[in-house]
Amino acid sequence: MQGFLGIDIAKRKFDAVLLLDESKRHKVFDNDESGFEALIAWLGDQASSLHACMEATGGLGDDLALFLHERKIAVSIINPLRIKAFGQSEMVRTKTDKVDAGVIARFCRSQSPNLWIPPSPCLRELRALVRRCAALKEMRVQELQRRAQGMATPLVAKSLERTIEWLDAEIKAISEAVVRLIQDDDALRKNHDLLISIPGIGPQSAAVLLAEIPDFRAFSHNKQITAFVGLNPQDHQSGSSVRGRPRISKVGNARVRAILYMCALSARHHNPTLKAFADRLKEGGKTPKVIPIAVARKLLVLAYGVIKTGRHFEVA
Repeated sequence: MQGFLGIDIAKRKFDAVLLLDESKRHKVFDNDESGFEALIAWLGDQASSLHACMEATGGLGDDLALFLHERKIAVSIINPLRIKAFGQSEMVRTKTDKVDAGVIARFCRSQSPNLWIPPSPCLRELRALVRRCAALKEMRVQELQRRAQGMATPLVAKSLERTIEWLDAEIKAISEAVVRLIQDDDALRKNHDLLISIPGIGPQSAAVLLAEIPDFRAFSHNKQITAFVGLNPQDHQSGSSVRGRPRISKVGNARVRAILYMCALSARHHNPTLKAFADRLKEGGKTPKVIPIAVARKLLVLAYGVIKTGRHFEVA
């Protein structure tokens, strides 16, 4: 008898709903190692035949997913928009952690989503370092903005300078750790070299792409990877009266979209192939807002191509 486990993750706890035929059980656990062990004890003999599902939450559920995977429990990590749409299809009007966990469990039973395959320890370390570096840079920007306001007292001004100096040192240390990690791993080093062969993608941007898209080769077509990132165009038409402008779906990894957008701004000027592409779009009447998005999508396709083929980028 197969069971379906829906898990609604929060920072300090998670709600678990277990569906077994017509029966349903619910319990709340701490989101730490002791809570994970308590979950296994609560599941008992059913653990071996479970399919567990949780939403992608930016890392809050990664430790639990890995814990379950290591104990041979099937795990799926689902885009939250899919869960939301499923709940709307059931006309669920109440929103609590318990209700959300039940929706996730029923989604798992109904949709049989693909199983999650954890990245290698090296890739997990790279992702953690890259995200930490991004968080430190955000903090630095905030401190620079506070300093630029020019209204701080002398003591506060000194505190701002010390904090900015510390952040600069931490960013440098984390960036150097990322470089060492990539250089010490043959596969990462090879893929990193392939990515930076594309004008517009620098070493730090390439590290982000490798961290957030662990396996480019898992996609069988460039349309799949653009959909994974959320850069695929999405039409908005209905009948004869609704003719909305096509937009990108944004159903995917926002970190990758952000870094590709910044790369696109550089590639438009320094990559002859993409500069010509952008110029054609401009001549065709595309707006300044649309062009960098199109260039970002093209960059992603080029990145997919060089890693898929193992060949460095060459200007056409």
